[in-house]
Amino acid sequence: MEKRGGERIALFDNIKGILIILVVLGHIAHPIHNENPVLSAVFDTIYLFHMPLFVFMSGLFAKGAYRGGKLNVDRILSFLVLGFGFQVALALVNGAALTPARILSFTSAPWYLVSMACWYALTPALSHLGPQRGLALAFAASLLWGMVDLSSGLLAISRTIAFLPYFALGYYLKPQDILRIRNWRGAACAVAIALAIAAIRVIDPDAHEWFFPMVYGDNPYEHGLLMGVLQKLTALGIGALFSVTLIRLAPEHRGALTTLGRRTLQVYVLHRLIRAWLTFHTPLYDFPWMAEAVPGALAVTAVAAAVTLVCAAPVFERPFARALKFRWTKVFVRPVRAGQ
Repeated sequence: MEKRGGERIALFDNIKGILIILVVLGHIAHPIHNENPVLSAVFDTIYLFHMPLFVFMSGLFAKGAYRGGKLNVDRILSFLVLGFGFQVALALVNGAALTPARILSFTSAPWYLVSMACWYALTPALSHLGPQRGLALAFAASLLWGMVDLSSGLLAISRTIAFLPYFALGYYLKPQDILRIRNWRGAACAVAIALAIAAIRVIDPDAHEWFFPMVYGDNPYEHGLLMGVLQKLTALGIGALFSVTLIRLAPEHRGALTTLGRRTLQVYVLHRLIRAWLTFHTPLYDFPWMAEAVPGALAVTAVAAAVTLVCAAPVFERPFARALKFRWTKVFVRPVRAGQ
């Protein structure tokens, strides 16, 4: 995270810590959320903003992807290797056949790592375009792409383009801008409006249905371009509103959240493998009481907390950090010596 006086700013790690908790909770709840009314409301609220803000934060700290005219190819390759490795591991846990079509279809959590590789690869273009043209093209691509149906998840192309505006916006902003957003007078209004939107969803389970498919990023427009753009803009706007809310409410002090925020990659990968194991190799989601509002919600919350703690263990930090910083170009590109 950005440093102030030689130290990381805890706020940004805290935001990432909160987000990874929401990611784990959403994924643990997923297999049963349609049957449990409490989990359904929580799930739908989380999915309004958790990935948009995560992508935004990734863009915010991607300045090093392209610096001094040099693209960080090693980081791009690391994301690709982790993404495809994650995809294969998840298929094995799920018991799915390792066919080429299955490996190339990023319909689940591994999509984010492949998209990160793509977004990093786009940083030279974003840098040269500048904020105005870069954001305009990112939003145009996101809005128009809804006319294309790649819901098969092929190479995470749809989600990469759909969430590109969040990454681009983060890329163009500075960490200091986030601190300004936090202290912005309108942030208090954003909190109030976000709470109202969440309350409306609790009162009426169908309140968000008309635009909600757009929050996933890979669903095509079903009712034409104009209605689809309206749905997408609504999803983008609400995602931004909730993001401002979380930025405003996140704590600034150092603590457990700060540590968790530094370990989001390992938690992101490992928790989804555990969720797959729980789904396909245990009876957890088959218990009838999981569909009951209170018992099911408490069980999912407890499991999500336990999984987060296990996946955030220090023992996993170094392997993932090394994987992300591996020098692939030194392995695959033989240096040319003088005189050769």
